[in-house]
Amino acid sequence: MSLKKTTQDLVGERPTPEELKKLPRTSLNVVVDNVRSLDNVGMIFRLCELARVDHLYLAGYTGYPQEKRDSRPPQIIERHNHRITKTAVYAVPHQPWTHIADPVPTVTQLKEESHQIICLEQTKESVPYHQVPASDYRLPITLIIGHERLGIREELINLADLTIEIPILGLGNSHNVATACGIVLYHILAKTGNI
Repeated sequence: MSLKKTTQDLVGERPTPEELKKLPRTSLNVVVDNVRSLDNVGMIFRLCELARVDHLYLAGYTGYPQEKRDSRPPQIIERHNHRITKTAVYAVPHQPWTHIADPVPTVTQLKEESHQIICLEQTKESVPYHQVPASDYRLPITLIIGHERLGIREELINLADLTIEIPILGLGNSHNVATACGIVLYHILAKTGNI
């Protein structure tokens, strides 16, 4: 007898979409700032849905699925929907999200509503994420992630209550943005008692 769970076992353990709507979400938001890769956006959707993130904000030129009143050209909408939903699997309809052209007003408002603003960015003041004690996190939290090479825009870093980074042990300059999001998102969930 195998100890490994089958797909049928895993599906049987999950709530139905109707039950899922009634379950509480975590007090976490994620802001994705200027991430170009649609595959990464899809993976971030999937991570956020699995972590029951309260809201996902896709900012700047970050790709996004079709909106109700979408003015983008049809071929762009089709391409974005296809690429994002391919890696997001089932997550898009179950994860609350909004596209925002400029994230600064939204993050400013969230900060005014007592959200702790955390940037995942390599700065001169960043703290390695694993060295942040649980007592330094306070819910609700808005986690900001950005472009792998260009990073998070300076205006958002200036709004941060805490800037964290993932240590780099090899030759590369940064982690893949979706991978980094997953590492830190689940770290925060664990430190805040959500898992």
